[in-house]
This record gives sequence, structure tokens and C-alpha cells, in this order.
Amino acid sequence: MMLRIFCLVCCFFFTASLYAEDAPIALEKAPIHTHDIDSIKRGAKFFATNCMVCHTLVYLRYNKLAHDAGITYEKMPINVQKWPFDIRPPDLSLEASYRGADWIYTYLHSFYQDTTRPTGVNNLLVTNTVMPGIIVPYQGLQTKAKDLDASKKIFDHEEEWYDVLQEQQQGSMTEEQFDATITDVVNFLVYAAEPYKNDQERIGLWVIGFLILLFVLTLLLKKTYWKKIK
Repeated sequence: MMLRIFCLVCCFFFTASLYAEDAPIALEKAPIHTHDIDSIKRGAKFFATNCMVCHTLVYLRYNKLAHDAGITYEKMPINVQKWPFDIRPPDLSLEASYRGADWIYTYLHSFYQDTTRPTGVNNLLVTNTVMPGIIVPYQGLQTKAKDLDASKKIFDHEEEWYDVLQEQQQGSMTEEQFDATITDVVNFLVYAAEPYKNDQERIGLWVIGFLILLFVLTLLLKKTYWKKIK
């Protein structure tokens, strides 16, 4: 028992250290709705137009919704061998399961101008990211208003991305439009990680209902048998 408790404590602090490293700012809650198919379709179209220049979604190669949005295996940069900085952009099929929707939502909001970087931008969540600022024309130009408080420890992240960054130049979208677009993209990536989740939940309800009905019938049958035995 003591060994199990020790292992749980070690896992807790290991996970906490990873969270502290990956999330120097508080993660904002992503306002996604996995049952909003229209939002998922809009996110898929935005991904096909803007994100698929670099990123792939190989596990969605046979998905009809993705195919209708223009996300097909033939159009993905599968065969590109030479990438800037010799870093291949990751496949995002399972990114939402790995990082979480809140992380992606906060990451896409946290780009800011950094003239010391080759791409001209940096990110609060992933310092010195090599991802270019492809969303800057939509969001607008943000600059770092202050440095993060390095003295803050895990579970004390009181600063949000909007506390650290300030807008210097508005993009082609208003703040509300950009938030809605990023919500659609994150919603789509959550769908991409588990495209059959909604179907599984619906089938699961039917299975639970069937088991409840079976339990009631079995209970009644048991009572009938015991009546005859008595």
C-alpha cells in the first residue's frame, strides 16, 4: 500500500513538473462544442486553407467530413523532405488528445511579435517556436507588454495570455470573429482526434438502456422462479 501511495505521489509531481514547463501561463478554457457539426466543418475548411500547407492529418484520410472540406491525403505535405530549420511540422491528428483543447486554444492566441526570431514571432506557451505567424493577418499584431513572472509556481498561474500581450494592429478579423474562428479550428481538431466519439456516446446510451431493461426482466424472471420454488 505504501509503495502504491509513493508511486502516485511521484506521478503527481512528475505530471505537475510537465505542466509547469509546458504552461507558463494559465490555459484559457476553450468554448468548444463537439456536437456542433457546423463549427467543425468551418474549422475543417480553415485548416484546409491555412494549416495544411505544413501540417498533416493522416488518420483522417478516409473521413468524409474532412474530405468534403478539402482535407485529402493527396493534398497533404506528406512527401515534402526539406523544411525550414530542418524541423518537420507535426501531424495534428491526435494533437487534441495529447495537448488538450485548452492548450491549443491558448497557444493559437499567444503569438506575439519578436524581431529576434527568424519567423518574426514568438509564443508564450512554446518559447522560440518555429511555427510562423500564419494567423497574425487574421488576429492582428500583438506585442509583449511585460515579462512573465518567473517566481510563480505550479498551480499559481494567475496570468492569462491577454494579461501579457497587447494588440498593436488589428487584423482582418475583429476580436470576436478571431475567437470564433479559433474555436472552430480547435473544435475540428478535437473531432479529428476522436471522429466517432459522438456515435460512441449515442450507442453507449442505447447499450446502457438495454442493460437496464435486461436487468429488470432478469429480476422479474428470478422472482417468478422463486415463487414456484416456494
